[in-house]
Amino acid sequence: MRDIIGEHSKTSQKYLFENLSLETIFAICQERKYGCAVYSLPSILNKEKIIHMIIDISGGRSLDHLHLDEMGSGFIVHPFSSDNHDIKFINKDIHLIEKSESRKVDVLHSELSFDELNSLFGHHNRNSGSNAPSINHKEAFHLSTEAQKKEYISLISKTINEIKKGIFQKAVIARRKTLNLPTHFEPFSFFKSVANQYNNAFVYLTSNPKTGLWLGATPETLISIDKNRHFKTIALAATQAYREEVDLEDTTWSQKDIEEQAMVSRYIINCFKKIRLREFEEIGPRTHLSGNLVHLKTDYIVDMDQVAFPQLGTVMLELLHPTSAVCGMPKEPAQNFILNNEGFDREYFSGFLGPVNVLDETNVFVNLRCMKIMHQKAKLFAGAGIISNSIPEKEWNETEIKMETLLKVLKPYC
Repeated sequence: MRDIIGEHSKTSQKYLFENLSLETIFAICQERKYGCAVYSLPSILNKEKIIHMIIDISGGRSLDHLHLDEMGSGFIVHPFSSDNHDIKFINKDIHLIEKSESRKVDVLHSELSFDELNSLFGHHNRNSGSNAPSINHKEAFHLSTEAQKKEYISLISKTINEIKKGIFQKAVIARRKTLNLPTHFEPFSFFKSVANQYNNAFVYLTSNPKTGLWLGATPETLISIDKNRHFKTIALAATQAYREEVDLEDTTWSQKDIEEQAMVSRYIINCFKKIRLREFEEIGPRTHLSGNLVHLKTDYIVDMDQVAFPQLGTVMLELLHPTSAVCGMPKEPAQNFILNNEGFDREYFSGFLGPVNVLDETNVFVNLRCMKIMHQKAKLFAGAGIISNSIPEKEWNETEIKMETLLKVLKPYC
């Protein structure tokens, strides 16, 4: 493996990928079982819409620890519970981008020579695999049944009883919904639609022989480290549907919403206390728009050079996950309750994922508003934070509007 050097090689590789679409390249990666991650960062991090593609021709590797400085450059995919699923890492063998203005594929990095790239990608037509999904109106969603609703509400009631007993203060209870997908559904085309719809979310599509095919539009940064060595994490909680007629600053929040968001904030501050970190900037809470939803959000920022803590990202990653926004407080009893009572495997939902050490930055997000794609079906996931004064019916409705993030983009395809 080696970096491509020399102007002739760079020109040749650029020409090779200019004759391919990202969709075609993604289809090749799936066919040949390469690890592949396609993503766009939130608009606040990305002034121009740029789609990144990271390719690992080995299919990706499993990690047994979370030292950011030792991972290399690539894309991490971490499950909710690493007891049940591997932590996967897609190495940055190839890094491609497509800018919204030019719509051309550029090569930012390759560890393969032009001849090697040409043998892998050089014999495919530019538009192969780029046809729009065919629409079959006879195929419909599997709508949520009353039985599913009754079961979920019953579990919420049980959760509230455990909270009132003092077992834990909060638990995030999730559910899933299985849908039929249209014939010839194209995941990459759907990814582009989601990315165009949600500029302020981290939108991704990742394919790996072990984890399968996942797609999401998540609003929640777990950790980020920018070029200036500024560490950031956020407390994001409370959910309601966005109403265009109401200014964000005029959004009203219930006592339950405020309390839930405060729990997440306290959780982060307690993590700082564990490592004796006192120098951080706290911004918020503020109402934050993410797609069709609004949340309460507080930002926490640390200058890693100023506090002389170069491993802060690694340490906080291990302390934070799973956060109280996807698990509960205290972490251990809430997680045990979830694993023993939720009734299904979350897999990579409410885990975390994102680019690590790419372009001198790390941006890792909690895997929310996501779905797993399997043949002609998709599993959508959503959860709601339960505290002592939660109302079960409202929590069911919250999971419904969270799933609507992807459903509203998916419905025109069906």
